[in-house]
Amino acid sequence: MKSIKNTMIAFVTAVLSLAATGAHAQYSEYEVKAAYIFNFAKFIEWPANYIEGDTLYLCVYKNDPFGIILEKTMIGRKANGKDWKIKRISNLAETDNCHMLILSGIKLHEAMQVVKTIGEKPIVTIGDEMNNFCQIGGVINFLPQFSERQFEINKDVANDIGIKISPKLLLLAKIISTKEDEF
Repeated sequence: MKSIKNTMIAFVTAVLSLAATGAHAQYSEYEVKAAYIFNFAKFIEWPANYIEGDTLYLCVYKNDPFGIILEKTMIGRKANGKDWKIKRISNLAETDNCHMLILSGIKLHEAMQVVKTIGEKPIVTIGDEMNNFCQIGGVINFLPQFSERQFEINKDVANDIGIKISPKLLLLAKIISTKEDEF
């Protein structure tokens, strides 16, 4: 139990230190979410042949509530020895070299189409407070503020597309399962 508590404290400290914009401890919602995304990458392992070179591509599909926050949080820092590149995309044909894909401000039926189109590609899809996002095949979803957990993860989907998520990250998440016969 102490290990879980220490992992949570270390993760939240890392998130808040990345979201820091000055001496004050006031962070916008999207500064905190950007810091979470940065730290997610540290606890995720993609298939070896999927990441070529030393760049991790974070893509934002259509709506971008982050603005310049992603660049401020990611650029110049490394996750698992990889540099970050931020891509804003407007159609799914542009997801070819995405490693993480943020979906925000779209309807669930459009998110379903995104997940279906991506298919078996090892792309970590990240929903921005989308109801049932992990249930329809998304990998990570931010939960509304003041929820018991800050995010949920569909571990089954991650495994199916070849993504390995560290147990340390899974301990912090609400786990969603799409496999009815397993607990």
